[in-house]
Amino acid sequence: MKLVKLKIHPSGKTGWGSKDLVFASDITQLYGPNGAGKTPVIHSIAFALGYPVRYRDDIMAKCSSVSLTVEHEEEFFTFARSFSDKFHIEVSEKGSKEARIFYNEQEISEYLFSRLGLSSLALTTNNNEPTYPYISTFLPLFYIDQDAGYTSAYRPPGSFIKDQYAEMVRLGLGIAPKHSFEAKRFLIEKKRELDLVNIQIVNTEEFIRKLEEQSDIGNISVSEIEGELEQFRGELEELRNSFDATNDADYVLQRLIREKQNERLNLAASIKNLESRISGFNKIKNEIEIEISTLSLNEESRRLFSSFKEICAAPGCGLFTSSSDSYGKNLLYLRDQIKDLGRNTKFQEIRLDKYISRLRKLDEEISSLESNLTKEEENSQTTSLIAAISALTRSIIDRQGKKDVLERIESEKHDYVQLLNKRKGLQGDISSFEGGSGSGDIRILEFRNSYRKKIVEWLDVLSTKNVSRDIAVDSDFNVLFGAEKLSQFSGSTLLRAVLALRAAFFELFISTGCTSIEFLIFDTPRQHDIETKDFAAFITRLKSICKGNRAQIVFSTTEYHYNAAEGDIEWKPEFSGFEQPMYLGVIDSNQAPS
Repeated sequence: MKLVKLKIHPSGKTGWGSKDLVFASDITQLYGPNGAGKTPVIHSIAFALGYPVRYRDDIMAKCSSVSLTVEHEEEFFTFARSFSDKFHIEVSEKGSKEARIFYNEQEISEYLFSRLGLSSLALTTNNNEPTYPYISTFLPLFYIDQDAGYTSAYRPPGSFIKDQYAEMVRLGLGIAPKHSFEAKRFLIEKKRELDLVNIQIVNTEEFIRKLEEQSDIGNISVSEIEGELEQFRGELEELRNSFDATNDADYVLQRLIREKQNERLNLAASIKNLESRISGFNKIKNEIEIEISTLSLNEESRRLFSSFKEICAAPGCGLFTSSSDSYGKNLLYLRDQIKDLGRNTKFQEIRLDKYISRLRKLDEEISSLESNLTKEEENSQTTSLIAAISALTRSIIDRQGKKDVLERIESEKHDYVQLLNKRKGLQGDISSFEGGSGSGDIRILEFRNSYRKKIVEWLDVLSTKNVSRDIAVDSDFNVLFGAEKLSQFSGSTLLRAVLALRAAFFELFISTGCTSIEFLIFDTPRQHDIETKDFAAFITRLKSICKGNRAQIVFSTTEYHYNAAEGDIEWKPEFSGFEQPMYLGVIDSNQAPS
């Protein structure tokens, strides 16, 4: 979910409001002195989504409501929430005639999580009762409040879910919860989903294999085919526009003949390779059949020996039992090999027939081109031109067909990779519940390892001193800096460490392809605790994350002024105040945005 536009509406003609505040695709900066109203504007982003915010009395009296437009998966939603003690949010979906109204945080949270594709699985409270995640429990991963947000890696308004921080990280990453209240139902659903995904994987593998067999394209890539198409179209256009079209046509025909002769050579080599492979299969099949005959003779000999009373006098003596079992297993194995060889041989023979048919067609095309090139009739020049145009057109159609098939194969392979990733995730979820806490889930182990490395990188970006780089991340995503906890830090060191943790998590979250939340909000860090050059390096690195991903950064500042680049926007206080410009004020109806 990305932020699109924010607007605060005044209460009456003398109330305070804002103009349309459009979010940047990369970095949105609020730069202004203390008291300019940056924090109420920042708060309003989270407030519109259902997050609990305590505003000062003047904001509650002067502002009537806030509206926030967001975009998720190319769909747009507008959240309108009133500034009152009663919870009231209206959500309008673009294209829908009626707005939905929500009267408490639970309702809006269920709606949002559903739209964002987040799990609706019941979690466990600290009192071992069922509960569900709320906006107020999830958003603090991405919204750093000015008051207490810079004291820890996760600072929600309240903590009522067992291992709440770990559960919210798991929720965002799409990993099974640690303390699910519905583990049994979840396990059944995930196993059923895994069965369906396995079927999809097998079907996709088979479909890709058939596409590759039928297309018979070889190792050529889409870019190479596009290059050939561009060349053919260019030559066709030159023939149409050339004053010396006949000579050009002869040149084109000669080049096409050479290309088709090269294609014929490659095809002939492929045919020879296939014939050799089929011959090899037949030899192996004959050797296996000889082995089967030998096994059969040995079995007949065993039966003959066992019939001699001098050798095996007692009935059922079992002297040859092991050899008999071995015979059965070996025979079954060899016959299975013959079946596999038969299937492979048939498949290769089908390919061989297609190659031979293609070779004949190439020979005909080469013969036709050569005859058009060497004709000596009066209209040979015209014939040569027509033949060149016709050959180029056929080549264009042929390459376009190959391109379409290749693009379809690439699309199917992309879907196949997605299915494999989905299966991996489902297997991790299932192992989490079958194995207890789920700390052994490979995705958690991978995330913890990557998180540790990212924290070190961000500590260096912020020039953080006196903090160990021997980072450890436990199964609940808590961080140890050597032997020290984050709570042991203070002042500048604490601020830098918190910024490093927040940025590291967000960068990793975005890079893994998670799209539920695609923004990170910093509400005025205590900049007297950090040097300007270090904070500038921090913002510059965040900018690089935005450029490489669908990610937004929103931050307010009083001292450091970021020079907005392409993809950035600065919101400035534009309303006159008693002592300084303000972000909120009385809107002149003549200047109000349309």
